[in-house]
Amino acid sequence: YYPDFVHLSNYIRSHGYPSWSFYVGMGQDLAYATGFLIWQPVSWLPKELIAPALVFQHLGKTLIVGLMFFRFLQLRRFQPPAPLLGSLLLSFSAYMCMGSCWYPLADEVVCFAAILLGTETALQGRRWMTLALGIALVGMINPFYLYLCALFLIFYVPLRLFGQYGWQPRILLRGCIALATVAALGGGLGAIVTLPYLDVVLSSLRGSGATSARAMLSSFPVFGLESTVHYVTAILRPFANDMVGTADSFQGWQNYLEAPLTYCGLLCLLLLPQALIGGTRQSRVIVILFLVGMLIPTVFPWFRYLFWLFQGDYYRTYSLFWVLGTITLSLMAFSRYAEGRPLNLWMLAASTLLLIGILYLPFGAMQNHINSGLRVAATVYLFLYGTVLVVGQLAKRQNLAAYLIVGLAAIELVQFARITVSDRKTVSKQELSHGIAHNSETIEAVRDIRRDDDTFFRITSLRLSDLGTETNPNDSMLLGYYSTSSYSSFNNLNYIRFLKAVDAIPTNLETDTRWAVGLAGSFVLSMFACEKYALVEDPLPFRKASQYELIRQYGNYYLLRNNLFLPLGLTFTHYLPEDLFRQLSRDEKEQVLLVVAVLSREEEAQKKGLQEITIPELKTEMAASSFPETIERRRKSALKLTSFRQNRIEGTLHLDQKSILVMQTPFDHGWRAFQDGQSVPVLKTDIGLLGVGLDRGEHKVELHYQNRLLVPALSVTLASFLVLVAALWRWPRLRLSA
Repeated sequence: YYPDFVHLSNYIRSHGYPSWSFYVGMGQDLAYATGFLIWQPVSWLPKELIAPALVFQHLGKTLIVGLMFFRFLQLRRFQPPAPLLGSLLLSFSAYMCMGSCWYPLADEVVCFAAILLGTETALQGRRWMTLALGIALVGMINPFYLYLCALFLIFYVPLRLFGQYGWQPRILLRGCIALATVAALGGGLGAIVTLPYLDVVLSSLRGSGATSARAMLSSFPVFGLESTVHYVTAILRPFANDMVGTADSFQGWQNYLEAPLTYCGLLCLLLLPQALIGGTRQSRVIVILFLVGMLIPTVFPWFRYLFWLFQGDYYRTYSLFWVLGTITLSLMAFSRYAEGRPLNLWMLAASTLLLIGILYLPFGAMQNHINSGLRVAATVYLFLYGTVLVVGQLAKRQNLAAYLIVGLAAIELVQFARITVSDRKTVSKQELSHGIAHNSETIEAVRDIRRDDDTFFRITSLRLSDLGTETNPNDSMLLGYYSTSSYSSFNNLNYIRFLKAVDAIPTNLETDTRWAVGLAGSFVLSMFACEKYALVEDPLPFRKASQYELIRQYGNYYLLRNNLFLPLGLTFTHYLPEDLFRQLSRDEKEQVLLVVAVLSREEEAQKKGLQEITIPELKTEMAASSFPETIERRRKSALKLTSFRQNRIEGTLHLDQKSILVMQTPFDHGWRAFQDGQSVPVLKTDIGLLGVGLDRGEHKVELHYQNRLLVPALSVTLASFLVLVAALWRWPRLRLSA
């Protein structure tokens, strides 16, 4: 995420509101990062201040979570010190601690704590504004979270009303409709960020379903079971997030992030069974439904896949729902205890022995994965909790015992959270400030290039590693240059289609569409994509290619210039149908892109007089010209840039006949083209690149980019704001039991 923060910081200072950026891949809509301006306030800082501020940003979120959950528990009339304990349990839960590195997880906790607080505030006849704002903010993390939020409220609100009023359908229906209206209003408020973000998601391979895991996950047997290691992980991780290893040494199911993140304090495991005994009939029903709802998707993974709409097999937010429910329900029993009401000591003893016994079950699969040091620590804490609770009740000093429990829980949480946060590979703020995995030489090289060359160009950056020569996909965002690689969950669909069409993506794995290495390693494709410089640790392959000229050495890095560099914006008078292009070999495809445009059959009407070329004619033309001659023809008819900004490109060109202008950036429906001030249609060329059909003659060409949903989204947000103001004046509070 750090490269995103640095990039966004630079972007808003240079270009204003996030729009199109050539620093991401071959070009990408930044609507997916707009929410960072709200959720990651470090993005507003100058880049040199971002690294030192990251820790304070997370601490601020931790404090906000604690305060909101504290207030929520107060509104639920939990007796002191239960609200204090609850705020500590959530603030130091595994989910929040993991958010110290994977920032969206901390954002989720803030959002759902706000939604809980807003829902409770509204249901108690107070202001409902907090709920609307919470809904607005959750969609800014990712539009998919609006679905998760709806799922959360669909289950939580009826159960909450049932717990207070019992089975009274009229009150239940009235409350659900009222809160659904508030939620819809909140969704509208956040539309200015959420709708453009949604457009980016749907314009990616993951969002469009082209690489979705839906078919595989939905075909899994409904009552099929997971692997043994999955159940071991699911059983042990509530005891401690690192009970089956930390970070790279994690030995559990999947990986450290996507396995269950269900730790929220050992006391919760001890007290959760007590919630079934001392409460009302309604509360017992709620506890049973919660346990069933959480356990079934854990035992039978098909239901967890359904939770994610068959888009993923991980836990993530599902774990957060477990954490929120477990803390709240266990604190119901703790609140009663602090109030002087007794616990069931037999159940408490049985729970303590059962939990300790689980840690020592003589199963090889479990004992081979467990952290023996944490197992001892968990055993001691469980014993101490049970002892303090029993002694406090027998001595009739339950309030004092409750405060001792809070102190003991604080010690446990700090000890276990320190492992999650600190016992991992770390990057210091000094390393972040000067570039991850970069030394001063590479930073100096990029600075020198940008100082001496103000044209549009791309840089290929390759370093040596244990795996050979590789590129860091997001170096360009961090160091401020253009390349063709990108790591993003939502890489532009047409960017990936282009890379696949030219065989630049080695496999059909979904991960390769996120970790896209771009065109690095292909001299011809890099030339086509405006590569002018190469900054590499191993210069030998480049020195063997005649077009590369060594400029200077920076430490272990060599800077080379590509003398066959092509500018941004190439024109072609002939086209090759897409289906014929796909039949060519990789080498033939690379050469074809320098000679003709590639169009799909669906674009026949937009070819505007272009001549189709056959494969034999194409091979004859390529054989008749050398690379330098072909490059010189492309340069002569290329777009001559007169102005370049990330979302606005202007230039001139002279065409002897009708042609197609191919811009070496992905096609997106947000682009608009103008020929001499007159709007002309944009089209998709070369499988996934941006193209414009132009007439013969001398022309001024302009290209503007704006997310196609930005204006509708702004309208929705403004309308929602006006409705919000009117509703706050007319109905400042909800009334359910008139």
